[in-house]
Amino acid sequence: MAAKVYGSERRAIMLGDMEIIYELTRKTVKNVNLRIDVSGNVKVSASRRVPIDYIEGFMRQKQALIVSAVCRAEENRRMESGQKKREERQFENGEQLAILGKQRAVIVEQLAQGKAESIDLSETTIYFKVKDPQNTRHKELMYEKWLKEYRRGVYEEICRHVHERFSQWRVDFPTIRIRSMTSRWGSCQPYKGVITLNSRLIETPPCCIEYVVMHEFCHFIHPDHSKAFHALMTRLMPDWKWRRQLLNAISEWN
Repeated sequence: MAAKVYGSERRAIMLGDMEIIYELTRKTVKNVNLRIDVSGNVKVSASRRVPIDYIEGFMRQKQALIVSAVCRAEENRRMESGQKKREERQFENGEQLAILGKQRAVIVEQLAQGKAESIDLSETTIYFKVKDPQNTRHKELMYEKWLKEYRRGVYEEICRHVHERFSQWRVDFPTIRIRSMTSRWGSCQPYKGVITLNSRLIETPPCCIEYVVMHEFCHFIHPDHSKAFHALMTRLMPDWKWRRQLLNAISEWN
């Protein structure tokens, strides 16, 4: 006889330094069951009589397994996404690149020998000034180097702006790390003083980056997603739900 399902919900739990989103399904089963699919989705099933504290205590016992599986799936997606991205981009005239929520048209200008190559950004355009416009790989490497430096500057500026709101709690300015992530926009390690931001946030509007940064800074005060955490978010950023909705509406991330 198949187990009767009463309903399911998405919840969050901190396992070590990583926030894990999991789906909890209440059904007629005797044990707490854990499953992690190939995409890294964590699914837990348990009887309605089993309290959340017990379920999450069970998950903490399986922390190493869960974190390892989620990280492995994320890395696989990152590699697949990166490969596809490299194959698609040509960095040719008219191609569109998303930066800070705007599509910028690529314009390639051939330089004479002896002139320094560069990349310049305007409100609508990104200029590639190169010696060999046909060398796609060279343009790609130039762009990656330029974007890495540009991204670091944008993230640092936003983080310092948000950090000012936390002076009353005497929160030290954290170490800001940037890496490719496919299932999270950011993460926080409160006890290590580290915030990690998704490298592709640079494609989203500044207000969305601010939302993610505010979310992570609030974890220095409330490491969980309790009512107190959300109350603090609302106090410091009253429109955070709208910003989250805007972020989640970006089709490429759904």
